[in-house]
Amino acid sequence: MSKSPYIKVRYLTFLSCIFTMCVAISCNNGEVKEKHPQAKMGIAPSVFLDESSINGYADSIKLHISEFEKRESLVFNKGEYSFYVTRYSSNGNPVLYIEHGDGEMGSVEKYYYVDRQQLLLLIEDVFNSYESPRYRSRREYYRNDVLFHADSKSADDAAAFNAAKHEKADGRNRDVGEILEHLESAIKNEGEFDLAFEGITEYPKARYIILSKKELKSYRAVIRVENEDEFIRELVTNADKYKGSSLSFNWEIKDGEAIYEGGKIR
Repeated sequence: MSKSPYIKVRYLTFLSCIFTMCVAISCNNGEVKEKHPQAKMGIAPSVFLDESSINGYADSIKLHISEFEKRESLVFNKGEYSFYVTRYSSNGNPVLYIEHGDGEMGSVEKYYYVDRQQLLLLIEDVFNSYESPRYRSRREYYRNDVLFHADSKSADDAAAFNAAKHEKADGRNRDVGEILEHLESAIKNEGEFDLAFEGITEYPKARYIILSKKELKSYRAVIRVENEDEFIRELVTNADKYKGSSLSFNWEIKDGEAIYEGGKIR
C-alpha cells in the first residue's frame, strides 16, 4: 500500500528537522571546542602525557594569545623585589599566568601554563646584571600537579644563550596549589594583596597613590596618577579621612608601572 502524498510530506519534513538540529548541535559543539586552546592543537583536553604535548599546548597559547581574556594585577613591592601578574583566560578559565619581576640583581619572568586549574609547565627566565651566568632559563613539567621532568640552560651572553639547548636538571619541591593561589590573589587584590590607602604624594608632573598593609614586611603598591578627577581631588583634600580605607579603582600597566584610570571609595 503506498503512502499518501500528505504522509510523505510530513515524513520528509520530520527528517529535515532532525537533520537541521543535528547540524546545529554539531556546529555549536565545534564552536565550543574551537575556543579551548587544545582545539588549536587537535588533541583532546587534559591529554598531556609528556613534554612534547605540553610544549604543544604552550605554543598554541602563545600563538593565539590575543584571543584570550587578559587581566593584570597592580605592581607589588616587598623589600628589593617588585612584580605584577598577567593572567590570560579562556571562557573564564585561566590558561596562563605571567609573573614579571624586578630586583636589585636583575629581572625574572615566570610563565605558568595551566589547564583546568592544574599547572602543566613553569618556565622561569632570569637575567642577572652582576652574576654569572647572566642568562638562565628553567622549564618544569607537571602531571597532576607533580613534577615529572625539568631542564635548564644558561649562558653569559644573549647569542650563546639563544643557541644553547636545554639539558636535564634536578627537580625542586614546590607547592603548586599554593603558587597558583598566590598568583590569583595578586590578580584579585585578596589576602596579602588586599592593600589599603596610605596616602597620596605630590610631584610636579604626577601624583602617586600609595597602598599598603599595617603588617610588617607586607606588600606595598604605587599607582601613578597622570590625570586628576573628582576622586583624586577628594583623596588629596581629605587624605587623613581615607587613610586605612579600601579603594576601588581601575588601572593599566604601562612600562611596568600601574597608571590610574578612575576609582571610588568602596
